[in-house]
Amino acid sequence: MKIFKSLFGLLPLFWLAACSTPVVKQAPVDWPNQQQVLAEIQQWELSGRISIQTETNGGQADFIWQQRNATDYMIRLQAPLGAGTTWLNGTAQGVELRNSSGDVVYGTDVDRLMKELNGWAIPVSGLRYWVRGIPATATTYRVTKWHPNNLPEVIEQDGWRIEFREHHRIGDRRLPRKLFISRLDEQEVDVRMVIRQWGL
Repeated sequence: MKIFKSLFGLLPLFWLAACSTPVVKQAPVDWPNQQQVLAEIQQWELSGRISIQTETNGGQADFIWQQRNATDYMIRLQAPLGAGTTWLNGTAQGVELRNSSGDVVYGTDVDRLMKELNGWAIPVSGLRYWVRGIPATATTYRVTKWHPNNLPEVIEQDGWRIEFREHHRIGDRRLPRKLFISRLDEQEVDVRMVIRQWGL
């Protein structure tokens, strides 16, 4: 049962036109302080669009991500034109994947489950940090490129290259608006996210 493959393989991938929007220059920020401020965010709701391209297929979906605390979350992925909806409900004990047909699968590792179902992985565990513009805390990383405003532009972590194209400014926080994520190895997996709205 390949829930996500059926969701994202229904339509050809249309790369998001908004990705070419120029970055607005901002004053330099104190990155160590900003990293600490962003790491303290444990609850949020964000919405936008995600597109995925692999060697054999691709597609896109609108998403809503509700992060309830450090471990519990709900992500809804809705394909265009009523093509299908998938829900991910995660807790500290594991994750449940459910589609609009009523199919349900369970696992203890969301990244491994995605790999088993589809043959490719979306790094959901890493995305919990990357959508905040910070590296995951459990593994090493390196910043290979910096924005002029002193925020990381490219981070490499866990076999992924994460590029932060634009940011929302919410008070004293700089939160990502566009993320381009791709594999560093021979696997062809490209994930692009446009976050339309942040709610903290």
